[in-house]
Amino acid sequence: MFTSIVQDLKGLLSSNSVLNESKKLDELIQQYNQMKNQSINESEDVNELLAKDLINELKQKLKTEREAQKKQNEIIKEQKMEIIHQLEELIENEQNIGKAFADLKSIRDNWTKLTEKSPLEQKEIDRKFSKKLEDFYYNINIYKAIQEHDLKRNQQLKEVILEKLKKHSSETASKNLILEIKQLRTEWESIGPVTRDLQDDFWSKYRSLLDILYLNFKDFKASEKEEQLVNLNKKLDIIRCIKEINVSDLISVKDWNIKVKKVLSKQEEWRSIGFVPKESKDELWKSYRLACDTFFGAKKVFFDEQKKIYKANKVLKNELCKKAEQLLNSENNYELTKEFIDLQSQWKKIGPVHQRDEQYLWHKFHKTCNAFFQKRKDSKKQLDAERDSLNIEKENIINQLKETSIESEKQLLDHLSRWWKTNRNHTRKSNQLEIKFQEVLESKLENKTVREFENENIQAKIGIYKDFNDDGEMLFKESKAIKDKISSLQKDITQYENNLSFFGNSKGSNELMKDVYQKMDDLKEQISSLKDQLKLIKTSLK
Repeated sequence: MFTSIVQDLKGLLSSNSVLNESKKLDELIQQYNQMKNQSINESEDVNELLAKDLINELKQKLKTEREAQKKQNEIIKEQKMEIIHQLEELIENEQNIGKAFADLKSIRDNWTKLTEKSPLEQKEIDRKFSKKLEDFYYNINIYKAIQEHDLKRNQQLKEVILEKLKKHSSETASKNLILEIKQLRTEWESIGPVTRDLQDDFWSKYRSLLDILYLNFKDFKASEKEEQLVNLNKKLDIIRCIKEINVSDLISVKDWNIKVKKVLSKQEEWRSIGFVPKESKDELWKSYRLACDTFFGAKKVFFDEQKKIYKANKVLKNELCKKAEQLLNSENNYELTKEFIDLQSQWKKIGPVHQRDEQYLWHKFHKTCNAFFQKRKDSKKQLDAERDSLNIEKENIINQLKETSIESEKQLLDHLSRWWKTNRNHTRKSNQLEIKFQEVLESKLENKTVREFENENIQAKIGIYKDFNDDGEMLFKESKAIKDKISSLQKDITQYENNLSFFGNSKGSNELMKDVYQKMDDLKEQISSLKDQLKLIKTSLK
């Protein structure tokens, strides 16, 4: 009877995706249930059992595929957000129009591939991508306008230089003229391109004018000697600059790096200077080498000593890493927060280590600190969840008390005991809810106040607080609250005593004094009751 459905189920099980055949699976399950209901045999035959097992296996496979598809959709969503981020970077930073369009093509190709695989639920991300495309084309249009302006400006600048070169080509050669031509060449090379149709023409005119000018420099050789003397003075200035560095003033790596950069810059400048007179060449080179060797020799001594300091600092930072890892494995996150902050403070006070170790050690220490504070954050979330649960429980107790018809104080004590049990953790709403509960409880009591009712049942309250797994913390808080209350009441009594001294023998003063004395007696009675409660708490804490 179940043979055909077993075959269909096996075929479905061997398919590549049960998810794509989920509708067919539902039909087979419905068919199976109908056949099962129509079966007259009380015992299940082999095919029926097999069909049942196949259906369970297909359901599990369908569940697995759906979970995999959900994860895949999340991955696609993340990849799409990354592509949108790439497009945002392109919009913000890329000004080369050709490269921008090439990068855009790559981005759109990647987006298209992802869109083919993404679900319809991701339409919001697709709209965001479309908006960024609009921003891209808007910015590109601005860049095109800027580029056209730059090409036109470059053309105008180069036309000015060509005009100057043409004018100088008819002048007599001189040193100033040579310098002027060099300056014009520098300016030409610093100017950007012109439009393609003008590039060859401009370059041809430029080279022709330079050829004419250099042919006119007949006295160039005569000026060469003078230039060599100028070069000599420049190199002497470089040697003097290096010698003037006082290495004893360099006390930090930063100081040395600044001066090393300066010396390297001077060495680069030395190499850029042309020839000097032949008779000065060797002696000049020896002086230069001596100045450089002296400086870099002192640098080596400093950094050799610095390596020892790096080594000592590395030991200290490794110890801090070990301490942090030990603290991370401790349980009380809140108590250890200060110790972690102290470790971070100690880390800042330790000097640097070698660059190859600095990043590794910092990453190791930083990772441990982050793990600790994440662990603390997770604990806080758990505590917040527990507090939210307590708030709900408190609200339920209030509502139940409102709706309950009270026939005895025992019923009220049951509600009050449940309320005390919710005090194991204080929440932001605790005070607000406490006021509501007190109001409802007050409305249910007859001939006594909430305070009197609680005082009568203080033993029950202490018993409940004693059962909290908090090392007596709640009882200590209760004790402190009682002490604060006693202190407040004593201040009230003192105030009343001071007020009595102002009463005279005027008419009606005796009645006022009686009222004050009565209030003082009530306060003293409250203090006596509170002191008895303190004794009970102290006894339970022993």
